[in-house]
Amino acid sequence: MVTKRSIAVTGILLGVAFAGVFHAIAALVYDTGLRYVGLGVAALALLGILLENVSITGPPREDE
Repeated sequence: MVTKRSIAVTGILLGVAFAGVFHAIAALVYDTGLRYVGLGVAALALLGILLENVSITGPPREDE
């Protein structure tokens, strides 16, 4: 089940991933040598999205 919390966290992490990719591209264009920092931030944000949205314990139990 998709909750408001998971939607909010996913949106925030998507923003962080976008910022990481943008900074990696800017680092390549301006040759600052920090492209790995941007790519690392983007990779960690995408990992966070994956961990937030994939249930490890299975579907939630429904209380009757």
